[in-house]
Amino acid sequence: MGLKKVLGLEKPDIKKMERNKDVKGLMKALSFENDESIRRDAAFALGKISDSSTADPIINELNYEKNDVINGSDSDIGESTIEQLINSLNNENIDVRKNAAIALIKIGEPAVDMLINALENENWRVRWHSAEILGEIKDDRAVKPLINVLNDENNGVISNSIIALCEIGEPAVEILINALKDGEWRLRWHSAEILGEIKDDRAVKPLTDVLNDENNDVRMAATKALERIRGD
Repeated sequence: MGLKKVLGLEKPDIKKMERNKDVKGLMKALSFENDESIRRDAAFALGKISDSSTADPIINELNYEKNDVINGSDSDIGESTIEQLINSLNNENIDVRKNAAIALIKIGEPAVDMLINALENENWRVRWHSAEILGEIKDDRAVKPLINVLNDENNGVISNSIIALCEIGEPAVEILINALKDGEWRLRWHSAEILGEIKDDRAVKPLTDVLNDENNDVRMAATKALERIRGD
C-alpha cells in the first residue's frame, strides 16, 4: 500500500465510485481536504446516483451510519455529509449545486435542521437553495424559519421561501396568520400572499382585519388573498 493511501492523501477515484454506486466512498470524498475538485465531483456524483436510483442509496447509507453511532462506533459521517452537501450549494458549477440539492432532498428529514440553519448563511446561494429544498421536503419545522426569511435582502431567497411555504401548505397557516401582526410590513405582505395561495378558510377573518393595515401593499395582498379564498 502506498504512503499517500496510508496517510489519506491519495485522490479518490470518483468516476469509479459513481460507476459502482459507492455511496459510502463518495460521502467520505466530500471531506477530502486536499482538493476542492474532489469534493465538488463527489457531490455531483451523489446527486446523479440519488436522482437515478429507486433504492435511495444515500438514505440507506445514512441509516447504516446512524446505527454505527448508536452501536458505539466513532462514525458520524451522516452529519458531516449533509454539511458538505450544503456547502456545495455555493459551488460555482450549476450542475454541482443542482445535484447537491437533489441529494439533500433525497436525504429529507435528517437534513432539515441543518438546512434551517443554512437559511442564515452569509451566502445568498446557500440560502436560496436551502429554502427551495425545504419546500420540497415539506417539514413543519421549517415554517417559522422560512417566514423569517421573507425579510431577506435577496429577492430570489424571498421568492423561494414563498414557494416553499406554499408547498408546505396547511401546516403553515396558523403561523402565517400570526405573522400578519408582525411589525415588519414585508412579513405581513408576503404572509397575506401565501395565505391566498394556500386558500385555507381559517385565514379569512385575520385577512379581513388586515384590510385596514397601514401599508398599501399589505392591504392589496390581503384583498387578493380573500378573493382567491372565496373564489371571486
